[in-house]
Amino acid sequence: MHRGAALAVVIATFPLMAGCGGGSGKAKTSTSPLPASVPSPNLARIVPVNYRVKQIRYAKLLGRQVPEAVVSSKGPAVGNLGFHPAELQVISWDPIAKRWNVIYDAQKDREYQQQFGATDSNQYVSPLPDLPAASTPILDRTAAGDVNQIAFVHFRGEKRLDLVFGATQSYGGSGVPGSIVVLGFESGEASLRYLWFGDGGAQFRVVGFGENQTLAASARFWTPVDAHCCSVRAYSFVVGGDAQHTITSIRDDRPWLGLFVKALHQDAADSPLEVVHVVGESPAATLFRTGDVITEIVNAKVSKDQGLLGPALVDQLALEKAGSTTSFRVQRGGVTETVTVKLGSYLDRSAQNAAPPNDLSIMAI
Repeated sequence: MHRGAALAVVIATFPLMAGCGGGSGKAKTSTSPLPASVPSPNLARIVPVNYRVKQIRYAKLLGRQVPEAVVSSKGPAVGNLGFHPAELQVISWDPIAKRWNVIYDAQKDREYQQQFGATDSNQYVSPLPDLPAASTPILDRTAAGDVNQIAFVHFRGEKRLDLVFGATQSYGGSGVPGSIVVLGFESGEASLRYLWFGDGGAQFRVVGFGENQTLAASARFWTPVDAHCCSVRAYSFVVGGDAQHTITSIRDDRPWLGLFVKALHQDAADSPLEVVHVVGESPAATLFRTGDVITEIVNAKVSKDQGLLGPALVDQLALEKAGSTTSFRVQRGGVTETVTVKLGSYLDRSAQNAAPPNDLSIMAI
């Protein structure tokens, strides 16, 4: 990508376009971000057949004189359930061949998406399932999908412009997987810089100005005692650039204590939690011991709609925020003590390195 002064950002939005057949409708706008010598993209040759173009946005992702076009579209009904898949493509003007070329296609971009115990998902730390690794397209043409948000962002200290989009997809089950995708185009072609993936999807907004922007995002999340259908809380996280110019989650308000625990009475909402392992370098590391029994969270917060499948203590802890101070009643050697902890974040190294045993009766908190 060209990084010189010519990298002035040009961003324009074309409203919803009606019609099908490869986006045969015309954008309703009185101005165009394209030079007079450059024709508008022939979307009938680019967008999949019978897809309806929803939006076209232009931005100088490659730093060239002619901005790239980002096209989102919606497909016709497919399968027995009549799903309408979503598509997003980035096209670039080739000044030599005098034509528009697709440089990114979300239906052809297959990435492994892992939502079990990963910090870039909305799941709590949990044991990895015994499943083979699988590659899943960013936008699956067999699912009902929507591209919900499109933005162009300058992350920390970077002159280049990245494309960010959010999408959700449904396969007809209780979950609706969604993604936040950050794509860079520095090399002249798309490269995946960040991927958040989880049930329900996530919403984001761009925060900041100039070359120091971040994404403020929010999503639903589940603890090990929540029914899959019914997440009862939301969390906030921030996506930004670090000193190595890597895009990552730089803040996450889910609380992390650093214990592996087991309910003394399985599936009982009032069950105490026995500590079976203390995670090294976690907030709990110097304050808890193996064999401790947690009986209460002092002044615990209570959700109006918990829907628990296990001990309430797990859900009550999840209602706290990273960085907050929380006190626990703990039975230790026949004596009840009060242990006060400043909770860590789900992004702490100890949380990222925590590896619970493949035993669903043991929970990480």
